[in-house]
Amino acid sequence: MFGFFKKSEEEKLAEKGDKSAILKLIEKGKKDKAIEILERFKEDPELRPILFKLYMEEGKYYYAYQLVEYYDKNLATAKERALLYEKVGEIQKAVEEYSKVGDYESLYRAGMLLKEAQPKESLEFFERAFKLANEIQKKELEEHILEIKKKLGLVEVKKEGFLERLRKGLRKTRELLEFGVIFAGRKVDEELLEELEERLIRADIGVKTAEQLVEELRKEAIRKNIKTWEELLPVLREKLLSYIGNCKGELKEGKVYLFLGVNGSGKTTTIGKLAYRFKSQGKRVLLCAGDTFRSAAIEQLQVWAQRSGADIVYKEEGADPASVVYQALEKAQKENYDVVLIDTAGRLHTKEPLIRELRKIKQVIQKFYPEELTETLLVLDATIGQNSLSQAKVFKEAVDVSGIVLTKLDGSAKGGAVVPICSELKIPIKLLGVGEGLEDLQEFDPKTFVEELTS
Repeated sequence: MFGFFKKSEEEKLAEKGDKSAILKLIEKGKKDKAIEILERFKEDPELRPILFKLYMEEGKYYYAYQLVEYYDKNLATAKERALLYEKVGEIQKAVEEYSKVGDYESLYRAGMLLKEAQPKESLEFFERAFKLANEIQKKELEEHILEIKKKLGLVEVKKEGFLERLRKGLRKTRELLEFGVIFAGRKVDEELLEELEERLIRADIGVKTAEQLVEELRKEAIRKNIKTWEELLPVLREKLLSYIGNCKGELKEGKVYLFLGVNGSGKTTTIGKLAYRFKSQGKRVLLCAGDTFRSAAIEQLQVWAQRSGADIVYKEEGADPASVVYQALEKAQKENYDVVLIDTAGRLHTKEPLIRELRKIKQVIQKFYPEELTETLLVLDATIGQNSLSQAKVFKEAVDVSGIVLTKLDGSAKGGAVVPICSELKIPIKLLGVGEGLEDLQEFDPKTFVEELTS
């Protein structure tokens, strides 16, 4: 015979909204139960902060966001609200809260959040933070301040070519691999091969790929009687090129470019840089704010439209994304725009609705333009390395992806992730983001990439 679970007196009190009893439940690790109870008492201003804290601790940021937006906009501290807004992609609101706090850490964070899309405002925050910084912090800030001033044309900067930008972008990965320092002059033996494998894994080439690559090198070293690292290096380059050589892809001369990717991947920045490129070629460019879930996304795209000289179509937050795309494409055809660049939402925590939304947008595009005039680009963040593979698979499930844009290579030591991205996804890499400047978006050349990675 089954017995029934008997609630303790403490749990009975907690279910009536007793604050002390709820706190005791949390102390005992019964957070899920506490959340379940507290969600019935959202109207209680004394219990609301406890629920907010639990949501944040458990990573339930969207729920915490609703709590602030619909119940109490002054809930928690300004720094806690700033962190929440940052987590849900409400960048402008996060910046406002960080500004209210006004300490070094908050001002620095606000500067970093605005650095790409709003460099002028970012510079103001960095300069405020500089006044509160210690000597070590000042050195880091000086780099950011100089970088932004170059971007804004406030200091003269020598124009870099493609190779220089790529070399600079891969600096962190190259420093991690340290081929020229660690292996120079060494004989090829098991110790060197094991160390090479370890370094390739650390550069995010992936365990399976690194093991396979090193095994191939081991066999080649025996077959060709290779004795030194200097003799082995050309073979390594040749093998790496065999993994990624088929990944080279050129950007289509299309009419419509649809951009996919999670929030924070560099999608909006990529759109801005491409808009600048197309405008420099004398084309009429129209941007479409298809991410209507976040007002910050619309604002960021408006900033990029202004910077690049492109026009923009957008609607209020919460509008149907497909209707915004329809309006943009209708305008593009009537007014003879050469290029339309479409931003989309990237909320992977709502996978099914996102997939439906992207498919609907794709159907709208097909009503206006044939497939050969459209390019569907998936934007992946290099700083998260192989984690980008799982993201890619979700978007591939939604629509056919014609190319990849790999961003933030300059901020990552995970440049090796290009190898598994190529070999597993089998989608051409069309562009690399190797810096924050308007021209730091380059075509992917596998041979040059391998040479710079291993130099």
